[in-house]
Amino acid sequence: MELANWLQSIADRRWPILPGTLDEVQLACARHAELINLSDLSNICLSDPLLLFDVLRAVGSSSVLRENEAAPTVEQAMMLMGLERVTRRLSQATALRAQEGKLDDEVIEVVADWLGRSRVAAYLIKDWLSLSGEHKVEDCFVAALLYNLPACFFLLYRNQLPDQPLLQAVSGYFGVDYPKLLERFVEATGLPPGLVALLGSGSAPSSRKQLLKLAVATANAIESGWWRSPWTTGIEVAARQMRVSYDDAYRCVLSAAENVARKPRAPAYTYPIRELLMLPGDYPPRAHLTATAVLSDAAQLEQLMRESIRHLANDLRFARILFLRYEPSEHALRLRYQVGLAETSPLRQLAVGLEPGSFFALLTSKPQSFHAPAHVSAQLGAKYQDPFFEHIGDGEFAVMTLYAGHTLSGVFYVDNGNSGRAIDPDTYLRFKDLVTRFTRHL
Repeated sequence: MELANWLQSIADRRWPILPGTLDEVQLACARHAELINLSDLSNICLSDPLLLFDVLRAVGSSSVLRENEAAPTVEQAMMLMGLERVTRRLSQATALRAQEGKLDDEVIEVVADWLGRSRVAAYLIKDWLSLSGEHKVEDCFVAALLYNLPACFFLLYRNQLPDQPLLQAVSGYFGVDYPKLLERFVEATGLPPGLVALLGSGSAPSSRKQLLKLAVATANAIESGWWRSPWTTGIEVAARQMRVSYDDAYRCVLSAAENVARKPRAPAYTYPIRELLMLPGDYPPRAHLTATAVLSDAAQLEQLMRESIRHLANDLRFARILFLRYEPSEHALRLRYQVGLAETSPLRQLAVGLEPGSFFALLTSKPQSFHAPAHVSAQLGAKYQDPFFEHIGDGEFAVMTLYAGHTLSGVFYVDNGNSGRAIDPDTYLRFKDLVTRFTRHL
């Protein structure tokens, strides 16, 4: 397929949007005209790059935009169209669904995944620009949302997953660098010309454009592993450019992924935050993560907790893993999640008291961790006479408190059971790192 013909075929038709977005659109457009708010419609458009594309190309040929080189905000684009035209266009939108022999569910999931990456990039560039003292952010926000769209259309046309990184596959197929392809995409599909300055390869370099490029690269590559230097290097470069610490720049990544996961238009929108929680190691590609239904904040946290425990068991190979949740009404800890605990263990029903002077009262007095070799474990059992130690045994263990701000949430406990395998310093550090990372989601 020749690039010009392919881009023209994209421009010649309207494209469906994510089903979750369509539900919101229909709900918004069903209101009385006096109750429809352009700001609300704008936010719906920004939640789905496919819908954003549909709206922006409707005004791309406007003489006002041709004379103004800046990219418009979505609300400005809607004001140019007028409320009646906007609602009419949105009410005609259709949902992206599988079609036998033409479009498979797994391809749709990967498309949604890449749209979700675009959303993370958009929130990330917004926060990074704010850290840099920039107040004009929506042009970069919109550019980030559109960046992966040609790659998504490539997937929809071919209905097959490439055997190499997606953007690389698109560039290789057409023999054009992706930024140049983006520039031609903007021109061919009738998007506002001001976007070329941010997305194209020919415009003059700027700090905003460099930061946008880093934000997109960071969001697109989260699946490669947050612990790997090729990924962290991009954040380090961005931090230096913004003159902030790495931790400040990284917190923006975490916040962006959380924002996208909290209001997902598709299950794949939750993938980035799930990957940021993973322990170092080799994991299945993102497309093989289990798709989940739209979850409440509490349900998302529960799912993250289960995944964390699974990684402690599978990757750090702890034989027993307990999460004891703090119950304020009892002022005690009770077992909420476990791996490796015998069915008949009294710990399943035990309320671990927090009486003053007890081991767990001292442990939970602040955010902290504790590693007890076998001989220390035996000493603790003898000193505190706590039923927990009586039932758990006197082997080596590690514990760490989980706090949400200044409020105790619970305690993680891990050991290797009767295997005799020690908890080495590296494993202990990785255990602490996982709990620390989970704390950031509370």
